[in-house]
Amino acid sequence: MFHFDVQGSVAKSIHSGIPWLRALRRAKPELHFWPFDGWAPASVASVVVEAYPRLWSATYPRDARTPDQHDAYAIARWVQEADLSGDLAGAFAAPAPEPVAMTGQVEGWILGATWPPAKKPKSKLKPPMQGAAPARTTRPGFVNRNEQEVLRKTDLPGNDHNQLVYILRCRRCGERYGANGSDIFQRRCPACGAGQPGLPIDHR
Repeated sequence: MFHFDVQGSVAKSIHSGIPWLRALRRAKPELHFWPFDGWAPASVASVVVEAYPRLWSATYPRDARTPDQHDAYAIARWVQEADLSGDLAGAFAAPAPEPVAMTGQVEGWILGATWPPAKKPKSKLKPPMQGAAPARTTRPGFVNRNEQEVLRKTDLPGNDHNQLVYILRCRRCGERYGANGSDIFQRRCPACGAGQPGLPIDHR
């Protein structure tokens, strides 16, 4: 939570969200913060949970929704369907064994997560060089979840460790800009998506 401004960092989101959670707690003391207030909320309780949209987003067609809209939709629809099917109570249940549940009640848990975590298949590919971005996300034609497309790599140095600048294009407005290879997966358009300013893409 204190690891800022690196690939995959969520520190800013954490520190932005904690004051809101405190405000909710003060305004609505009856809210159930799961699992900190217990693993089994009352059936009539309003519950605050941590959800990971990728657990369910691929289950439903995206239709005309933006990636963020679809994440919210997938969570809401899964919760609704799990409630109707009776599976939601099981999703709230404490994981086994007991030491894992005790840790989760202190550190938090993700709704729908399983224990032990599913193992990822071992890759036969050699690990990338230190500082290199994942090959898939830097490949020309790759489009991230915010509809930012990789056009090509340049020989310009980026402003992240051992990175080069890649030229990206926003599929919504057509804006072209530079980005570190390590940032491509999470980049938002600086023109229409409230993203960070792009890196220079011209030799000077």
